[in-house]
Amino acid sequence: MDNKIEIYVLTHKEFELPQNDIYIPLLSGAVSHDDDFGYLRDDSGDNISGLNNYYAEMTGEYWAWKNSDADIIGFCHYRRYFAKGISLKILEKKDIGEILKDHDIIMPNKAHMGMTNIEDVKRTREYLDYGPYIEEYCTLRDVLEDYYPEYLKYYDELLNSKECHWFNMFICRKELADDYFAWVFDILSKVKSEIDFEKYPENQRRILGFLSERLINIYVKKNNLKVKERPILINDRAFPLMYVIGFRFSFIIVLFKWFTKVRHLLTK
Repeated sequence: MDNKIEIYVLTHKEFELPQNDIYIPLLSGAVSHDDDFGYLRDDSGDNISGLNNYYAEMTGEYWAWKNSDADIIGFCHYRRYFAKGISLKILEKKDIGEILKDHDIIMPNKAHMGMTNIEDVKRTREYLDYGPYIEEYCTLRDVLEDYYPEYLKYYDELLNSKECHWFNMFICRKELADDYFAWVFDILSKVKSEIDFEKYPENQRRILGFLSERLINIYVKKNNLKVKERPILINDRAFPLMYVIGFRFSFIIVLFKWFTKVRHLLTK
């Protein structure tokens, strides 16, 4: 019997959907949208749509966790898709089935940064005025230490490494996704109660979404999951771009701003 595969395309706006019936558009934070464009909404059934301002795309992932009956479940974005190698073709049902015969999970190519994860957090905050403050990662560490101490070593290793899978994108069997979601949403709910969101501008409060990007990395590592990496196709432009080079574009911006700041100080 064929596996039922559902790849949810998380979005906050209307977009051109791939012509493939495994890709299902899901409006995240739908409770704040009047027009749903005919897409599934994450404010139906068991949901946390009203918390989208804090969880970002994770409210869509929560909805799929609680309401999907698929055998294999996955998540991409309205402008980012898993691709077949170095091509402009996205993964199809057959590709996913073949990969998951020998692997536990499909994830984006790991980014290889020029700085550690913790340095990335600090510099993104300092030079771009963006993302969580470092204290949120300290709070996250405290929660792990109190409730999931077996993950603590992997968290520390990740923050001191220069690698990370980004985007909150993955594809795996539903039972594995269920286990991951039960774990990650328990952690995020505990962290949420400790964060003062008022110190962030209203349009920058999706802190739990940022934290979850790193959390999935430690879940995969601790549970020794067999990962198949795939490049990411960025598909919202006239000439689609393949994300295959292992670094973040924000790193370039950080370096430029740092250089500009130093140059200014030297020429004062």
